[in-house]
Amino acid sequence: MSATLLPHLEDGEVDWLSFEGHLRRTVDAGLTPAVNMDTVYVDLLAPETRVRVLDTVRGIAGSGFVAGAQIADQPGDGFDAERMRSEMEKIQKRGGIPVVFPCHGLAGLG
Repeated sequence: MSATLLPHLEDGEVDWLSFEGHLRRTVDAGLTPAVNMDTVYVDLLAPETRVRVLDTVRGIAGSGFVAGAQIADQPGDGFDAERMRSEMEKIQKRGGIPVVFPCHGLAGLG
């Protein structure tokens, strides 16, 4: 398994062509791509970008990938199970395995 980061161009736009190439090299090397995994940036991506990442990896790796399921919340927020479920379903319906990322609400559970 290998984290497959999402490259950006100098103007801040996603470099989709480079991302696709990175995914292909990862799969060709026999590794499972792990996308939307970086806790430093994944919560900064627009929801439509995260979904496009999932669609892109599905097109290249089929169902052989994992992806971060993360919700950005604030300290003191309660756990939003429905929102987390929605993030996980986006990954699962594309054949991926969700990796649940910590969030403030989840950390506050007993």
